[in-house]
Amino acid sequence: MHCGFFYFSTMKTALIFPLAFTIAVVSAFLIENFSGLNFASCGIYPRRLEGLPGILFSPFIHGDVKHLLSNISALPILMLLLTTLYKRNYVIIFSTLYFLTGIFVWIFGRESYHIGASGIIYALASFVFFGGLVSKRKGAAAISMLVLLLYGGMVWGIFPADSHISWESHLFGGVSGFIGAFIFVKEKISKPKTDKDYDFQNLDFKYFSTTDNNFKITFEYSDEK
Repeated sequence: MHCGFFYFSTMKTALIFPLAFTIAVVSAFLIENFSGLNFASCGIYPRRLEGLPGILFSPFIHGDVKHLLSNISALPILMLLLTTLYKRNYVIIFSTLYFLTGIFVWIFGRESYHIGASGIIYALASFVFFGGLVSKRKGAAAISMLVLLLYGGMVWGIFPADSHISWESHLFGGVSGFIGAFIFVKEKISKPKTDKDYDFQNLDFKYFSTTDNNFKITFEYSDEK
């Protein structure tokens, strides 16, 4: 069962959501640079209470233009894949991946400020890839292969190669996407009814009557066990 709000939101924002979120990320970067402020301290700082708000704010914070451009080149595309493939519940999926990635980084990351949307990007890529493998829908595996082709090189980002790059965000984003795929991608395959399914245990006697020596018997079938 899907919450009415989420269903309504998917009808109205499936295409707008990726664009709006990307604009918000770019806007945060422009505000920081034109105002002369430094938002880095609003990132995730693991295992410190003052670092908890970073779970919410860190994806909007980027160190420089190169950092920003590398993320917004992939972010809207992966978000669009999410909103088009999972139209009914992409809001709750995205929110889960968003916060789960941040929580993992806060618990297990090194003691440093972790900023940027790359953790969300890895979470989305991982979710779409593994979701396609888990799903039994036609074409789902093809989408997985497309993601692998376009973003397969991202896998190297989960290893600690550069001290200035939050490889923890990449790693735990990938882990979050993997977990999310097995939570949200559940295919329900209805079993076709056969003659064996219709036994007398499922028949409810309704009434019995006689008219001019003709017998009339009516049963009601119920598929409730």
